Amino acid sequence: MNTTQHPNSPSNLRRGLRHMAALTVLAAGLSPLAGQAAPLDDMVAFDAVYIPALAASTSASQDARAVPKAVAAGQALDARWPQLRSTLTVTWGSQPARAWTATLAAVDRQITLARTAAAASNWKDAHEALEDVRIELMKARLGQGMDYFIDQLTAYHEPMEALTIAASTWKPAEIDAQRRAQLEQAVLHAAALWRGIERHTLDMAAYGLPPAGQAQLRQALADESAALDRLTQAQRLGSTEQVLKAAAGLKPAFARAFTAFGRSGGAAQ
Repeated sequence: MNTTQHPNSPSNLRRGLRHMAALTVLAAGLSPLAGQAAPLDDMVAFDAVYIPALAASTSASQDARAVPKAVAAGQALDARWPQLRSTLTVTWGSQPARAWTATLAAVDRQITLARTAAAASNWKDAHEALEDVRIELMKARLGQGMDYFIDQLTAYHEPMEALTIAASTWKPAEIDAQRRAQLEQAVLHAAALWRGIERHTLDMAAYGLPPAGQAQLRQALADESAALDRLTQAQRLGSTEQVLKAAAGLKPAFARAFTAFGRSGGAAQ
């Protein structure tokens, strides 16, 4: 999960705030929709094939040995998408039809863009096209008041990714007052969102997680909590170098938590 934005841009950390309205709702907590079972099942069925394709496209952009798995994951998403779109079209009935139809059309466009980029072996662009899918669906679900756990992970991904990029590209000597303030804001933002995740009571079986996926998710959530604790402690007590070092440790556990919801679980890293 990466970004095409120049990593040294001061606006990069602000990328984590671009969905502030949505994130505020998530941090406050949502009450599940009445009769949510059918929408939840529909969303879970989509993510079971979408998440492996998203994760595998990242791997393929970094390592040619991962390309066959990415091709297979993309083909699985393409094969299932027509039926999934048909099912999702009626998920919320006719009440939000116009906005929901527009969301599904946007998802369809992004999947098509990803397919075209993958066919050209441009896995970075394929990944970026697929990234937008979860943002579109998150906004639509929030608009319907749906409390969907994966959306909380998506929200947290924004400041987490910004911190990870800063850790990999910024040198301690380059951290002026403005950048230090950006780091502090991103840490506070990430911590607030993660505490909401920690407070969430998750029915793993309702999300279709098999025993291995449940074990992966539990361990990944615990590992991410520990990594974030190290980061917040470094922010309070440590040097800038220690903050950057701790920020670099955020992504691995998060990736394992997110990919646990894919049908192939942690296989697509």
